[in-house]
Amino acid sequence: MSLLINLVDIPSEGLPIDCQVQSSEMALPVDDGEICASLHCQGQVFSPADNRATFHGILTGRVVRECVRCLMNYEEDLSLTLDAEFCHSTPSSIPEMSKNRKKGSRKRDEPDVPMDDEFENEIDSYPILDHHIDLIPALREHLILATPLQPLCRDNCAGLCQVCGTNLNEGVCVCCSPVTVSSAQVSNGHRVLSQKTVKHSSKSL
Repeated sequence: MSLLINLVDIPSEGLPIDCQVQSSEMALPVDDGEICASLHCQGQVFSPADNRATFHGILTGRVVRECVRCLMNYEEDLSLTLDAEFCHSTPSSIPEMSKNRKKGSRKRDEPDVPMDDEFENEIDSYPILDHHIDLIPALREHLILATPLQPLCRDNCAGLCQVCGTNLNEGVCVCCSPVTVSSAQVSNGHRVLSQKTVKHSSKSL
């Protein structure tokens, strides 16, 4: 199913969307991860007026990201709620707020911290061109905004050794291993120290 939709094809009760979105269609920047195979887009498009359309749906799938600590790739489940509005307008008339959103604004690391009111109820706007709407830019933007600012393979990722570069999640390297002394070495050290003490005492007498 094409995600380029002619407004005349949208019935009054809405047009259901249920399709797979290929990685090549999304064309994500490298820093925003790599889609595993494809994403599933499901939702509904409404056109209450000739110059306006709305889409509400969900985007699911898996994305490969690179951990910022250990630099290893890991897979992450994706489930994004999508709300987009389409209208006849020039790009300059689309609200600047939706353009300037930062990565991670749709996926918070601390769920108990409320989002800013200006972002919480905002619906992103996209243009209607030649009486068509294209859902791909909306899907791509929502996906990019969901990219964590600091992707982690796990919360307690130990990262890399700053000396030799060993992945500390796989074990402690020599650089980080504490120096251990055997019991025999400790016993020998005590014996040497005792002998030195006896010699010093004899000289004093």
